[in-house]
Amino acid sequence: MINRYAELLFLIGRCLERADHYARVINIYYGMRHELMEDEQSYAWERLAAAVGYSHELQYSPANEWAVLNDLTFDRANSDSIYSSIQQVRDYIRTLRPQLPGELWDIINTFYLWLKEQDVSKLMLQSPYLFYKHISESLALFNGAADSTMVRGQYWNLIQTGKFVERMSGTVRIIYATYRNMKQDERLLDDELRYNRFVVLLKSCGSYEAFRKFHAHEVKLAQVTEFLLLNAESPRSVRFGIHTLSGYIDSNPLLHQSIRTLSIQTSDVLASIRAGKQRYGEQITDEALTLLRQLMLSLSSFAFADFSFEEEEPVTAEV
Repeated sequence: MINRYAELLFLIGRCLERADHYARVINIYYGMRHELMEDEQSYAWERLAAAVGYSHELQYSPANEWAVLNDLTFDRANSDSIYSSIQQVRDYIRTLRPQLPGELWDIINTFYLWLKEQDVSKLMLQSPYLFYKHISESLALFNGAADSTMVRGQYWNLIQTGKFVERMSGTVRIIYATYRNMKQDERLLDDELRYNRFVVLLKSCGSYEAFRKFHAHEVKLAQVTEFLLLNAESPRSVRFGIHTLSGYIDSNPLLHQSIRTLSIQTSDVLASIRAGKQRYGEQITDEALTLLRQLMLSLSSFAFADFSFEEEEPVTAEV
């Protein structure tokens, strides 16, 4: 496989997962706005931007609904916005059209042309919930078509590798942002508010219903952290992603060492939270936040440059 093609496939997986993550998190946080006091609204939008790792300066300060939705969804200058992510996927698939099933181009091109005609003004005139739900459903349609049409070979493996790298990164990032905010607001949080924060975190990671099957109503710090980081059966846990990633990557000692490091760091986070629970109860410690940040940085540095592929020799048919 040509290295350039391999990189594009890896990026397709990352961009699709990023767009899906943004749409889900925006919808969850958007649904919280009616529960907040007027003086809390700006803080809520800042929390939303932090939850998806958006570090660029927002167009308007203080943060407001219009600015955050525009920057995260439609901003062409933001390479991580939903629009930019889908545009990149469309460009990559157009380059790879001879190698990929035709259904994938049809789905992503139709979705892109629809999204291109949208903006914040149109979004606010309709139901934002239905708008972002449509985005999630379109991406699910693409993933379903890929699942049912792609041969399980290098092309498939690379897309899945990009998807799981991005998924783990998004999960750890939102855990870190949520726990950091909870520590800052510690004096203001009673048991009910803490419960609500954990529910929002689980829903933002697409894991609430799965969590309930394991822990019912026991929505506590250690249980939530363990489920999101180390549950072996949840497809959105970091442990599941690490295990899946190791199965998709070709033999590469450096990469396998990086995966082992991620596994150790993930276990260290939970060990720190369990140790802190013995001393401080449900409080989030500085040590746990530091370990989460280290894990987040390790995932952020997990780039395609770490991979190595040999270009395939052209096959000559024998006569």
